[in-house]
Amino acid sequence: MKRTVSALILTGAVALSSTFTFAQSTDNKEIKFNDISGHWCNSAVQMLMEKNVMPFTGEKFSPAKAITKGEFVSLLHDALGIQIEYFAAPQIKDYFDDVDQNASYSSDLIDLVTANIIEKGGKFNPGSSISREKMIHYVMNAYKYQMGDKYALINIKPPFFSDDSEVAPEFGGDVGRAAHYKLISGSKGMFHPKANTTRGEAAVVVSKLVSLIEKQNPVVTVTPEAEIKDDSIVMKVTLKNNSKKAVSFNHSSGQKYDFKFLDSNKKVLYTWSADKFFTMALMYSKIEAGESVVYTETLSGDQYKAIKDKIASMKAYVIGNSNEFTLDTQGYEIVLK
Repeated sequence: MKRTVSALILTGAVALSSTFTFAQSTDNKEIKFNDISGHWCNSAVQMLMEKNVMPFTGEKFSPAKAITKGEFVSLLHDALGIQIEYFAAPQIKDYFDDVDQNASYSSDLIDLVTANIIEKGGKFNPGSSISREKMIHYVMNAYKYQMGDKYALINIKPPFFSDDSEVAPEFGGDVGRAAHYKLISGSKGMFHPKANTTRGEAAVVVSKLVSLIEKQNPVVTVTPEAEIKDDSIVMKVTLKNNSKKAVSFNHSSGQKYDFKFLDSNKKVLYTWSADKFFTMALMYSKIEAGESVVYTETLSGDQYKAIKDKIASMKAYVIGNSNEFTLDTQGYEIVLK
């Protein structure tokens, strides 16, 4: 299951000094926003767009505009990558009285209710704004859902913000945990829990949530290994899919991986790809749920003998990118004794 997260920084907006455009193709429609250059939410918006998570269209993102509950549902749902299979298609009227079955966010809302992220019952008011404290309640429910058995209930006591007393009692724990995980930071020491959540704030919080979940509960773990022998060394890097669905990633060329040996001063002694040639064709890799992919090479002979006594560590690289998980472009290092 795709695990992405985002967070909200409650700070003042920065004046726009120029025009900058983020472009993303979603459902064959190119989205361009020309009003977020220099804005404190621009990196969060870009991150979400790169993951194809953006329920807004048009030329303006309007970061200061209050996000509607329906928009937030789609933003949070797509960021988490939730995919729930049903024996029979649920009807939204079984959950809320005022949501149309054909609404763009209807199926997303059903999934979030099924995942216990949003509580069902009565009216949802999808066109209304969402308070910051209620937004954080949904975000922390999403965090709990994504972490599953790894979720730890942290007992955190206030004060978190100078206006903690204004937070509804039922949301106090959520706000405290969100502050603990740095999903929210407040503005001048205040959270303003009853204020409407803006699009910019929602994008930042959700992007931080995605990053937090990827760090604590990675969709794919990458593990470097090296088997040292007298006359050779076996280099290996394993990608394990920890989620419940297949994940994929693209390679910009025929090169899928690389290995480097470094000395104690971090000087590169050997690079596996240095004498290799790769096609420039776009390549695609897929890892099924619960499965692993292993890339391995062996260094032996005179090349190995020349550096054998100098090797201090190995770095393994996976060359590619994915909308479902993040690969570290700095490589994955293991110390060798």
